[in-house]
Amino acid sequence: MASVKTRTDIPKNKIFDVMAEIRAVTIPAPVALGQVILPDAAHTGVAVIATKAVDAAE
Repeated sequence: MASVKTRTDIPKNKIFDVMAEIRAVTIPAPVALGQVILPDAAHTGVAVIATKAVDAAE
């Protein structure tokens, strides 16, 4: 699991749509700090990015 945030603010009426997309995403490790996870979350034009690096499991 990786922590994420939106790159900029999103419209209030899109919060639940963005959260649904975030919950549905699965990405393989490793994940880099700042890596784009969703480039256009809920058609808002706002990217969701990783806020922590996650190493691959050994």
